Amino acid sequence: MFCNKCGNELSANAVFCNMCGAQVSAEKKATYDVPEMTVEESIVFIEKLKHKYQEVEKLQREISDKESAIARPVYQELRRYSFFRFFWKYIIFAIIAFYGILILSSVAAGNDGAFTVMLILTFLVPIGLLIFGGINAAKRRNEENEAIINGNERAVLQRKELEEKTASLKRDLATRKKRLEADEYMIPTGLRKSSSLAQIITLLKSGKASSLNEAYTILGK
Repeated sequence: MFCNKCGNELSANAVFCNMCGAQVSAEKKATYDVPEMTVEESIVFIEKLKHKYQEVEKLQREISDKESAIARPVYQELRRYSFFRFFWKYIIFAIIAFYGILILSSVAAGNDGAFTVMLILTFLVPIGLLIFGGINAAKRRNEENEAIINGNERAVLQRKELEEKTASLKRDLATRKKRLEADEYMIPTGLRKSSSLAQIITLLKSGKASSLNEAYTILGK
């Protein structure tokens, strides 16, 4: 327990703060009641209680991590791919094809039949390339933009699942804390954590404390 005025840590039975002299109100005092138990019974009791606190502390850390993740904004990809991004190369292919066939047709100028065929190809091949490129570019643009939209939707869905999981963990934490109330009245407020309970167990097992009250006294609570 701590002084309400200066924040100094107080002993369980303190009436006045030894730092600033402020009176400790009755409701601020840590109250606990330790029944008669053997050392062995005390160790078993504290071991079980330590395990419960470890579970609570693990949940608290997990909730804290998830709340930190929730606090970060959901990344949304805003860009969209244009049709021209995938179509421009087909324009270049069509231009190359046009001039390439045009040059070949000039070579075949002496042969009327071949010249006519080459002249027709001069226009048909580039047009075919542009039609094929337009279809393929539109398909690629739609696929890429759909992937971006789906990625954004997944990010929102993951955030929602994270929020639901966090809410579930908080309900579990509240339930576990409620169960702790049945036993933690025997533990001073300042020792209600797994690391402090581990110290109590060490004191009892080593013989430095012969009871819980003596262990509390050694730890200054």
